[in-house]
Amino acid sequence: MADEYELKQVTVRLKLCEDTPLYSEQKLTDSQKAVDVMANALAEMDREYCCVVNLDAQKRPINFNVVSIGDTSQTQIPVQNLFKAALLSNSTNIMVFHNHPSGSLTPSQADLSVTKRMVEAGRLIGIPVTDHIIVAGGTGLHTSIRSTNPELFSFVAEQSPRFVAEEKPKKRVSVKKQIAEKQAAIAPKEKSAKKKGLER
Repeated sequence: MADEYELKQVTVRLKLCEDTPLYSEQKLTDSQKAVDVMANALAEMDREYCCVVNLDAQKRPINFNVVSIGDTSQTQIPVQNLFKAALLSNSTNIMVFHNHPSGSLTPSQADLSVTKRMVEAGRLIGIPVTDHIIVAGGTGLHTSIRSTNPELFSFVAEQSPRFVAEEKPKKRVSVKKQIAEKQAAIAPKEKSAKKKGLER
C-alpha cells in the first residue's frame, strides 16, 4: 500500500565505453574525412549496418557508434537510439551512415522516410542531422541523401526550438491610467443609481 503514495526517483548513469577504433591515413579534422573512413569500413560488411558519427560544433568527428546491425537487405534504425551516444559525447551534430551490401547507391523509400524522421528528431532535441550517407558494398562508393533529397533536411536550416515556459509579457499600464479606467467603469453605475433615486 505504501508504494501507492510513493513516486520513486531514479538516476540515469549511462556511460560511453571505448571500442575498436577505425584508423585513417589523414588527420580526422572534418566530416568529409570521417565519410571516407566510414565508407571504407562499411564497404566490407556483408550485412546492413547503421552507424552514427558524432561531430563537434566545428563539424569535426568526435567518435562513432554502431546503432544497429541487420541482414543483407535491411536494418532497423530506431530513431530513439541514434542520439544516445551523441548526448553522452556532448555532440552538437551527427552524421548517419548505412550500407547497402548489394552495391546499390539508390536510397529506398524506407531510407527516405527514416531520414525525415531522424532530421525532425534532431531538430527537436537540438542535435541536427547534417547528412545521411549510403555506402555501396564492395566498392565503398557513397552518396549523400542530403544532396539527392535536400528537402528532407529543410528542418536543419531552421533554428532549433527552445522549450522554455514563458508568460506573455503583460502590457504595463500606469497607475493613473488604471485609476481613470476604474472611475470610468464606476461612473455609469453611479449615474444610473442617482437617476433611479430621482424617479422615486
